[in-house]
Amino acid sequence: MLEKFAYKEALLAADFRLQTFAQLQKDLERAQCEFTLHPANFLDDLSKLLENLSNEKRAQLLYLIDLPEKNDAIVPTSNYFDGLAEQIIHREALKVFLRGKFSSQ
Repeated sequence: MLEKFAYKEALLAADFRLQTFAQLQKDLERAQCEFTLHPANFLDDLSKLLENLSNEKRAQLLYLIDLPEKNDAIVPTSNYFDGLAEQIIHREALKVFLRGKFSSQ
């Protein structure tokens, strides 16, 4: 199901994007990452945040979001933090999608 979920297309919908952004902000607060993301470009902001976090704080955030720190889905030739930010947003978007799917049943 994770691979089949087209989160990039889903994020084009303003409401879904805002819900995903809110979920991300919530998890950042839970991990005590004090950083302001902007809804318009939160992928870039998140990448910068991840790069500036300590290893311990980054591991804590990934644990709360439920992503492994060592992730084979991140292409080794790309910027690691851009790939990690994309994986985080994918995971957060999936949470929003599943919440919407199961709360309407």
